[in-house]
Amino acid sequence: DIYARLLIPRDSTRGYPLWYPEPDDNLPEPCRDEGLRIGDIGIVTERGTFDILFNICLPQEHPVNQWG
Repeated sequence: DIYARLLIPRDSTRGYPLWYPEPDDNLPEPCRDEGLRIGDIGIVTERGTFDILFNICLPQEHPVNQWG
């Protein structure tokens, strides 16, 4: 919690610092293979990982978007 509070500027519209920036092993394979990228929409978990729901920059039929 202290880690996040110290890294988040007063204007938090620029993102959120991740405790574990590498892909979570529980994510589907296409998400693990590609890692995080611009356009990813998801949830910051209690563990500090980012669960990708979908990517707004990729086509609807892209494998990453099949869960969103």
